[in-house]
Amino acid sequence: MRIGLFGGTFDPIHIGHLRAGEEVWEALGLDEVRFVPAFLPPHKRRGDLTPFGHRLAMVERAVAGVGHLVASAVEAERSGPSFSVETLAGLRAGLGPGPRFFFILGDDAFCDIESWKDYRRLTRYADLVVMGREADRERVAAVIARAFPLHRPAGPDRFEAAGEGGVRLLPVTRLSVSGTDIRRRLAAGRSIRYLVPGPVLRYIEDNGLYRAGDGPGLPEGPAHP
Repeated sequence: MRIGLFGGTFDPIHIGHLRAGEEVWEALGLDEVRFVPAFLPPHKRRGDLTPFGHRLAMVERAVAGVGHLVASAVEAERSGPSFSVETLAGLRAGLGPGPRFFFILGDDAFCDIESWKDYRRLTRYADLVVMGREADRERVAAVIARAFPLHRPAGPDRFEAAGEGGVRLLPVTRLSVSGTDIRRRLAAGRSIRYLVPGPVLRYIEDNGLYRAGDGPGLPEGPAHP
């Protein structure tokens, strides 16, 4: 089974996340893409995030009825910071050696990967899929050369090393939408219709999330160091 793992704060999940997940699923022939809300990313304080239960509930509503896009509650039991390498190791231990994991992240996050905990262990558990643009190829390749020196070119935008997951750059459609902008719009009483799925909008309204003075307003950073 080929499983994509798309980590993030998802505060809230929006159409940009969903479109990216769909394109990665299609391009790599994955069986499913699991959206994994981070309990507490290391770069954020707990007070900067909407509570985990709300973020997970929004992801569940966003993918409801889409068989190949799935919400994952794997971090629900976590009490401390969410480190990607620990999440991947836990999933591998729980599911065994059978599934092949594809860890999905944006190019900006990948270019900061050398600051992540035990980042070179990531490819023990998964292939890394870096969502970016054609123009990002040289920047991403330079990071791969430094961060994963055993990986060598194995095709267009693909790098491999014996006994390890590969690293690849995958161009995806970039939509001009962000969680930061959505939160600011809501705090200002402006519409976010069509920026998030309808069920997510209803959940936000029903639970009074992101009202002025009520929630996180800081810019989003790398979701899953």
